[in-house]
Amino acid sequence: MTEDSPAGPRTPAEFADQLRAVADRMMAGWTGTSAPAPAPAMPGLPPLPATMSANQIQALLDDIEARRAQVQALRTQLESFDEQLESFEAGVRPFLEWTRAWADLEKTMGGFWGPPSGASGR
Repeated sequence: MTEDSPAGPRTPAEFADQLRAVADRMMAGWTGTSAPAPAPAMPGLPPLPATMSANQIQALLDDIEARRAQVQALRTQLESFDEQLESFEAGVRPFLEWTRAWADLEKTMGGFWGPPSGASGR
């Protein structure tokens, strides 16, 4: 309703102007501005089941590859440790021979170092 005609619009053009003004006021109240708000972005579609399965299988293969790399690293470390043990064993073996020789010597010298037979401890 315009101020010129309190009873209502007289022409279709006046009616259209009034509707446009009401629509503009309503839009300004909803958006806070008179400009129309941009449309929100549409969310992406979820992946298809085959895509999910392919991604899951790829993740599984990546995990297997990482574990195999860990096993290879452990093999390398174990080989190095085995070489160290072999070297240590080779270094200790002469002590075994020396200790056996010493034990044999002690056996033969056992009578020499012991008290004479039949003697008392005084």
